[in-house]
Amino acid sequence: MAIVYILRILTLSVFLLNEGSAYELYSIGNQLELEGKVGEAIEYYRKALDIDPAAIEIHISLASALYTQQRFDDGMAYIEEALAIEPENTQLLQILALGHVGRRDINQAISLYKQVLELEPDNGDIYFAIATLLEASNNIGDAIATLEGMPEALRSADVYLKMASLAGRANDHISAIDYYRLGYAMDTTNLAAIIGIGTGYDMIGIKDSAIHYYEVANEESFSPNIAQRLLDLYTEIDRYEKVIELADRILISEPNNTHVRRSLGFAYYKMGIPQAAADEFYIALRHDPEDSYSAFYLARIHLEQEDYDQARTEVYNAISIDADFVELWIYLGFIAIEQEDYDLAEHAFTEAAYRGGDLSQIYYLLGAIEETQGKQTPAYYFYKKSLNRNSRNMAALQSLAGITSDLNRDEETFRIFQRILEIDTLNAVALNYVGYTYAEQNDSLDYALELVNRALEIDKDNGYYIDSRGWVYYMMGRYEEAALELKKAAALVEDAVIFEHLGDVYRQLNEPDEARKAYEKARELDPHNRQLQEKLLSID
Repeated sequence: MAIVYILRILTLSVFLLNEGSAYELYSIGNQLELEGKVGEAIEYYRKALDIDPAAIEIHISLASALYTQQRFDDGMAYIEEALAIEPENTQLLQILALGHVGRRDINQAISLYKQVLELEPDNGDIYFAIATLLEASNNIGDAIATLEGMPEALRSADVYLKMASLAGRANDHISAIDYYRLGYAMDTTNLAAIIGIGTGYDMIGIKDSAIHYYEVANEESFSPNIAQRLLDLYTEIDRYEKVIELADRILISEPNNTHVRRSLGFAYYKMGIPQAAADEFYIALRHDPEDSYSAFYLARIHLEQEDYDQARTEVYNAISIDADFVELWIYLGFIAIEQEDYDLAEHAFTEAAYRGGDLSQIYYLLGAIEETQGKQTPAYYFYKKSLNRNSRNMAALQSLAGITSDLNRDEETFRIFQRILEIDTLNAVALNYVGYTYAEQNDSLDYALELVNRALEIDKDNGYYIDSRGWVYYMMGRYEEAALELKKAAALVEDAVIFEHLGDVYRQLNEPDEARKAYEKARELDPHNRQLQEKLLSID
């Protein structure tokens, strides 16, 4: 109940039984208060009360005037006097509660409102007032319970929206959605309810539903704030055409909105329109020279276009804006590698580590620099350090497997590929390597065949994988099948090992001429292989 409204309540009949002077004094006080002369008004109210101490309206006006001066104790004293006269006057109880609110005594105010509710159980405003005070004291659950206790006949759309807001504050977004829906059902023109439903879905990560309700809200009344959130959601689910369409609409009224410019630039970038993307990022930077995000993407665009000098310029520009933007140092390292400036690359990756970058990734990149320069041993140790930080770093595992294979550390390579398979059961290279190694060891041949078959399901025309299957068949003694597979492999890849395998199969099939041809082809490809020479001599 508004205090100003209370001040205006004059029941002339209350004063008609008096001699008139109380009414006159009260009227003067009321006029003074309307003119903003609250102190003088209080004096007239007191004089009126001296004449008519039982007049409830004078008590109310006095208390209200004192409240405006933050004199809550004095005002509440007058209300308590009035309550001694009319102890069940709910208007007085509510004004007393307001005094307690002014004194920050929320619990006492709530207690008084509950007294009012006992006397007026159908007063919806009191439920709302109690819930508001409970919310202010951070008792969100009790606030919701209070409104849940309101008879359904008293609930309005605003009540359901309040319940939804409270549920949202309690991170119960499912309930918030339900309350917003109930409010919307009562008032289908209520834009806040539509936005609330969208926000609820947004908070629980159901993006399609969030987008739907935000779109409905924007159709009803275009809001740049809602549109901007829609823009972000479209970006998150890769609906870049919608990003472009909506960004253009927002930019009509907000052409300098850097966030929207960045989003538009990113959409163009993801759609493979680099020049349009660069234009938007440059505009964003013009409006906000501290926009390191736009500078970062400009560097990426120039790097991908192999314009390394310009990419380097843009990265340095972005670093000057935000030197702690770790990805900028990573990209500077990439650019430096492309320009074969390995000292700069190492410096850039080291800076990324210093500024909180992922050490597993950075050790991997440092290893890649060493490997690029043909320094296998330091590369090996960097890859190991990367895996010590993150044993599931697939790039480091695969690179380490390549290094150990080049260094002829076959057992270690085998263990690495086994580890890769534990992480990625669809890694065709690992499937083939492990399967082939088992075949070489004449161990677990059924399992070896299963692994190689799985590799071929992924890459059916890979000659090396077909060779592996042929070799498993060979080790199983299934020579006819082995010959078929190895002939297929030899037709796809000219590799000494494949032709040597084919020669071995022909020997088992008692086809020496074919075996000789296969070995000679293998020796042509690997002329320094003594084992091939020995096999040829054994046929002769």
